[in-house]
Amino acid sequence: MPLYSYRCRSGHVIEELRKFDRRMEELSCGICQQPATIVVTMPAKTAWQWGDTKWDGFYDRGLGITYRDKNHRESVMADRGLRPLEDGEVEAEQSRVSREHEQHNKNVETFKRVLEDTGSSAMAMAQTFPDPEV
Repeated sequence: MPLYSYRCRSGHVIEELRKFDRRMEELSCGICQQPATIVVTMPAKTAWQWGDTKWDGFYDRGLGITYRDKNHRESVMADRGLRPLEDGEVEAEQSRVSREHEQHNKNVETFKRVLEDTGSSAMAMAQTFPDPEV
């Protein structure tokens, strides 16, 4: 829940945790009981969604660590037996997996068709996955 700042007419500042949809509701000052309205303040210095902060380093989701600089990140990767990806490596792997998936779907359809035609799972297996050594 966000922390909002309010100021009363006497100048007292109140900070309160409130739901976003209740932030504009008036509040009474705890000291003088006068109405207090929301004031614009600087955002809190907190980590962003994934911890990207300049003051602590940079958070790497893949490694699950905050590293100080490139050398620190590379040393952690070396300790874990990891290496940086080459250009196009991710796309090549995605393409390989996609081709493999398409072949699997073709095999499933062939198996279903032959099984329906012959009623024999052995025949369906033999026609779907022919043995190259036979």
